[in-house]
Amino acid sequence: MIKMKKVAIITSAILIMIAYAFALTGEEAVVRFQQKMRSISTISGIISWTTSNGFTYTGTFKYKAPDKLYINLTAPGGKTIVTNGKKLWVFDKSSNVCGVQDVGEGYSGGIAAIVSGYNALLASQGPNGYTIKLRSFDKPYPEIVIVTDANFLLKKLILKDKQGDSTSYTLSNVIVGENIPTGYFDFKPPTSAQSVKNPLNIQ
Repeated sequence: MIKMKKVAIITSAILIMIAYAFALTGEEAVVRFQQKMRSISTISGIISWTTSNGFTYTGTFKYKAPDKLYINLTAPGGKTIVTNGKKLWVFDKSSNVCGVQDVGEGYSGGIAAIVSGYNALLASQGPNGYTIKLRSFDKPYPEIVIVTDANFLLKKLILKDKQGDSTSYTLSNVIVGENIPTGYFDFKPPTSAQSVKNPLNIQ
């Protein structure tokens, strides 16, 4: 019996050492995440996000690398958020008002660029994937937590700002590689909608 216990202890120790030897560092996990997201041209599914104030939003989304996004909110419903990389539209069906904001000439980093400029504190592996924690005090969001599946596909993103507030984004029912025409992201609000151009620039 004593010998069996010794064997079990030694076996456990060996397995732990093997797992430790092959565990990914935070930096290695970040590289894997970036490689995975850069290999994907389109993603669609359901997105939900929750703020520190307890507000939760849910909707369907379509994303086309590197800078195109279409979100149709279903709870609370009535809002559509779209960007083609050059313009951002926020349409509120209830008020029939559409804000149109210039956002420059696009951004080449895509989802993979979320972690650019951050230091990876650690990466932990669970039964369903990885959790990567990052920090950079020079960024608007000093702390980021990324949760991926076993293949490093993004499942959840948590952004923490300098005031300690956080916003959590969760993706589900994800479809990768859907054929989405580029023109899909050139939003056209109803002709009856009131248009407000560059509302973020208004002083």
